[in-house]
Parts: sequence; C-alpha cells; structure tokens
Amino acid sequence: MIFQKCILIVLVLPLLLAGCMGNNRVRNEMAGQIHVFGVELFSDVDYREINGVVAAEEPCLRGYERSFDALDVIVGYGFDKKVRKITTRNINTSMFGVKPGMELQEGRKVILQAGFSESAPPFTFSSSGCSLTFLVDGNNKLFGLRLESLD
Repeated sequence: MIFQKCILIVLVLPLLLAGCMGNNRVRNEMAGQIHVFGVELFSDVDYREINGVVAAEEPCLRGYERSFDALDVIVGYGFDKKVRKITTRNINTSMFGVKPGMELQEGRKVILQAGFSESAPPFTFSSSGCSLTFLVDGNNKLFGLRLESLD
C-alpha cells in the first residue's frame, strides 16, 4: 500500500509542477509583447491604480475585474489573484504589435506573424495558453483587444 502511494506521488508530482511552471513559461514568452501600462498576463501584481487612475472593481464569474475607465483598460483577475485577462481600447497600447485603431486585415497579418493561429475566425487567435480577441467596429477597424488566459 505504501509502495503504491509512493508511485502515485512520483507520477503525479511532476505533472503538478509542470502545470505550475507553465504560466511562468508563457509569461516569459510574452515579456515585452504586451504594452498596456505595464500590466502582464499571469502577474500577481494588485493593480488598484494605473497612471494616477483609480480602478472601479466589479465581480465576475471567474474572479473580479478592475476597470480603469479614463485609460480604456480593464484588468481581470482570477480567484487566485493573478491577472487572467487584459482588455484595452486605448490607442496608445498594443499587444504583440497589434494596436486599437488598426484595420482588421493589418491586425490579422501582424498577429499571425507573431505566431498566433486562428482559433475562432475571424476575430480570435490563440498561442501559448492564451487567446487574443479583436474587438471590431462596423468599419472593420479594431477598437479594442482582449487577451485572456486559456487556463
């Protein structure tokens, strides 16, 4: 019986550790690719104020969101208090080279060149445990971007 428990621990422990390290690997791959006032996906930074703008907090199904209305940015947190979603409509921000205000086709070209693949055409792309959704207006212009963890 003890032998079986030891074998189970030896088999399960590496899987658990790999899952915990997965977010760090993805986070490292994204370093320098997200330019939204320093906010990073999977970060445990508790953003209550960004650039002098205080957030309004709202509960959501998977945790809570902090909205920085004056910046057109929303940061979503999971119950583990890590950033799981970043939404921006601010034209001075970008993710993986894509910026609000770009034409849809230009944004598609840039995100595909960044290594993402279409997961829900024509507006959602995925790579390395996250998805990027284009928020598109009636003129086929990106008015925003939403990056979220797939975990």
